[in-house]
Amino acid sequence: MYTEKSIELKSDFYCRYGSASGHMYFERTGTPCVLMRGSAHMIAFAFKSGVRACGRKYGDVIKILDTRSNVSDISFAQNGLGAQILYETDIEDMRKNKETAEYTIDKLLKRMGIGEKYNTSGSLADICDNYGSRGWCAYHSYGETVSVPFPLGGYNVIVIRTQKNGRLFCGGSEAESFEKNETKRIVTAAEALRACREDILFNMLNRSERDIEAFMAPSAQAVKAVRAAMEAGACAARICDPGIVCITEKSKTDSAVHAIAESFERAVGYAAGISVVY
Repeated sequence: MYTEKSIELKSDFYCRYGSASGHMYFERTGTPCVLMRGSAHMIAFAFKSGVRACGRKYGDVIKILDTRSNVSDISFAQNGLGAQILYETDIEDMRKNKETAEYTIDKLLKRMGIGEKYNTSGSLADICDNYGSRGWCAYHSYGETVSVPFPLGGYNVIVIRTQKNGRLFCGGSEAESFEKNETKRIVTAAEALRACREDILFNMLNRSERDIEAFMAPSAQAVKAVRAAMEAGACAARICDPGIVCITEKSKTDSAVHAIAESFERAVGYAAGISVVY
């Protein structure tokens, strides 16, 4: 996926490292977002806010030039080959950036024919990149992952990042009850996505959020973010892996973002990070 930013990133790399005489490689992957997850089932996708990486074959010295510049030299003792990698993240404080960066660089190195530095096969970033991107959602069930349609052409996905999400787990009979209900919701949502019934997905996400609040201990600020999203007209809102994920109709996204920001800051006292990611 080449964008204006990726072209700028490549141009910057050429200017700084004079690699015009060699081969240039580029990779881009999105950030994983888990919508619902149980012990054996999961629905997730990769949203566009992720990592871009450029690289070229280089010397055999390992060094970090500058941690703020996100430039690193990587070498592999077994064959003496190395790579110089320049990578950037779209949203610096988005969770999973480290995992996504490692996966992106690993994918880039494999294309360059150098080898592996990170063991990212089977990671959440790997699953979402291969099964849950470009209009698809990853449905993971009992160790097997397949792609199902993600029919959100008329919608946007918004992530609200609060300072604390709270304790999103439970034990004993409450855990058993949540797991049983969540498994049913995930299976129902996957079947609905196959039929392009986004309304059923929204219903399952909202039911899941109600159980999170009933059986777990989400923070008050996370719950207020969910309330702010629903009051702003969101079709669904749930406390998820990267933050509070809410889905709005495209025609209502701009007004929803402003309403959520005002409502949350008024209720909690600080401004939440809000990003339209899909």
